Formats: sequence, C-alpha cells, structure tokens
Amino acid sequence: MDLRQLRHFVAVAELRSFTAAAGELHMSQPALSQSVARLEKELGCALLHRNKQNPGQGVLLTVAGETLLEEGRDLIAAAQRAEERTRRAGRTSSGVSLAMGFTSGTPQHLVAAALAAADGIDGVDVYPVELDWGHEHQAIVTGRADLAYLQYAEGTPVAGHTVTGLELLERVALVPTNHRLAHRGRVTLADLAGEAILDPGSAEGVPGYRDLWLGEPRPAGMPIGRIVGPPARTVQEMYSFVAAGRGMAIASKAVADQFQRDDVVALVVPDLASVEVGVARLVEDRRPPVRQVFDALSRLSRL
Repeated sequence: MDLRQLRHFVAVAELRSFTAAAGELHMSQPALSQSVARLEKELGCALLHRNKQNPGQGVLLTVAGETLLEEGRDLIAAAQRAEERTRRAGRTSSGVSLAMGFTSGTPQHLVAAALAAADGIDGVDVYPVELDWGHEHQAIVTGRADLAYLQYAEGTPVAGHTVTGLELLERVALVPTNHRLAHRGRVTLADLAGEAILDPGSAEGVPGYRDLWLGEPRPAGMPIGRIVGPPARTVQEMYSFVAAGRGMAIASKAVADQFQRDDVVALVVPDLASVEVGVARLVEDRRPPVRQVFDALSRLSRL
C-alpha cells in the first residue's frame, strides 16, 4: 500500500462517489477504480461496495473500509506534516525553523511575542505564517504550522491539540456608518435581533467556531437574521461586505482595533461572552523546540 493509493481510497470514501473523487483528483474514473481495486487486492479484503439498490446514496464502506478511512486520514496527515517540516528544515542552514500560524484576527502583539520567544532559545527560529480563518488547527495537523494561535469559545477543548488560553477578547458587531445603530457604542442581542449577518464560514473549525461568529445560540425572542454568503476570506472582504450593507458581522475587538475604516463602526455587544485566544500544538509533537516555544508563550497567559 502506498500513499497515492491511500489518497485515492480516502477521496472516494469521503465523497462516496468514484466520479466525484476522480474529478477532485484530476484523473479518469477507470484509473481511480483500478487503483482502489489494487489496494483491495493487496489488503485481501473489500473496502467499498457500490450501492446498486440505491445509487443516489453513493458507495458504501465495509467495516474494513471504515477502519482504513480513519487510519488513512491520520497517515496522510502525518505524511503531509513530514513533508512540510522537511522542507522547512531544508531552508535553514543551521538550527530549527518553526512556523507559527496566525490569522488576520490574531492580536498583533501575540505574533510579535512568538518571534520574541525564539530569541531566548538557542538554535531556534520562528517565522509567522498567515492562515485562513477557522483552519488554524488543521494547519498544525497538516504540518503547515508547528504551532498556531486559535480563537474559540472559552474553555473549548480541541481534540488532538494541547492548548493554553492566553487572553480573552470582547466580541463586537460591525455595521456600516449609515446603520440605524451606528451612533451607539454598545448594543445588545435584542438590538441585533433579525439583523442580516455575514456568513462566517469555517464549518470545519474548532467546535463551536461558526456559532461563535454568528452570535449563537441566542436567547428566545432575539432571533438571528438571514445569513448572507459567500463567506469573507479576509478581514478586508468582511469590512467591504459590511460597508456595502450586505449584513453585519461579529468579530473580536482585536480585529476592530487593528483594522479601522471610516465606513464601518464597531459596537461592543456585552451580552456576548468573550472569545478566548490561545496557543496550540499537537499533543503528539514531542520535538523539544516546539515545546520550548509553546511553554514560553504559555507563560504569557493572562487567564
């Protein structure tokens, strides 16, 4: 069994379709079918069954297939981490180079703190890598980042990661300057009831991440309004959508402080709990430099 075959199988298993998987992998369906068949022959067991009775439900996984899907995802992620870490190691002539993941919503002083942390550790260099919102923990799994700053509902566990909470950030509502509430410095969820809100995306984020930026759950009688897509990919896109009147957005006060525009105002929402920002690494990552930087940043916790 090689990684190429494993990736082929995982694509089919996740999409439940040879046709869809072939399109995602940019290969022909017959070639994909042959690859999965060879894998089944090597393992000596069936992994998939075509659902002839109900084709609309796609292919079905056998018990062996379910097992390989779970194990295969871990193997593919481990291979990606090894590839990314090896490439980083090849870019430095001496010492260890670590990637610190952050997003445009990360408080800037924390990014600076990560760089400063490496200054006190011999032979270790840290460089920042900007990540997509809501995918920070996935970047650690794939190896794109060795550590990363995450934002999550206070106290939320992140499976497979060791996380130290560093500080709490207020959440604010972003509205255009011509909005009926724009003149107020603070608003309540009752004030925002029924307001259209930008889709925060990131359904694959840490548990509760999407609800965090929708302001969910909300009390009875204070319903969320229409969720407006597509999700903004950057802070600049989010502000542009808000300014254009597509909908309000919920962000951390750090975002509002770091990105200010004349056509958007930030209103504190005191009945929304603060968001926690923390530093994370993989539980299984035993490399001393990673742990040294993680411990140095953990000591900055204000919680």
